Amino acid sequence: MKQIDNISEALTDFRLAAATQVVATESGDYKKGNNAFDRIIQILKYLKGLGKTNELEALLSDSNVGVRMFAAYGLLPTYPKIAVQILKEISLREDISSLTAKTTLEQWEQNTLIYPF
Repeated sequence: MKQIDNISEALTDFRLAAATQVVATESGDYKKGNNAFDRIIQILKYLKGLGKTNELEALLSDSNVGVRMFAAYGLLPTYPKIAVQILKEISLREDISSLTAKTTLEQWEQNTLIYPF
């Protein structure tokens, strides 16, 4: 996996990985989806290590549902009010992302959401 050198590059890579993960999930390509998710987690770890997970806020208005969803996921521990609102909006959709958002919210509310970063 490519090394991350700066926040701008991390956010660009995050957008790509999040969009790729959603497309892969929708098409049933679990290998591609898992690779994209691994990249998302790598970027979240990088941002957390710098104390810069707040940079994900800029992605909450992205046109891609996957970008918004994974940005909200990354922001839940530090900005729960904002992140929960985005996940609630996504949960109302009629696609696979709605199920992911609903499950994430349920686990968050039950205090069982496990973060790999």
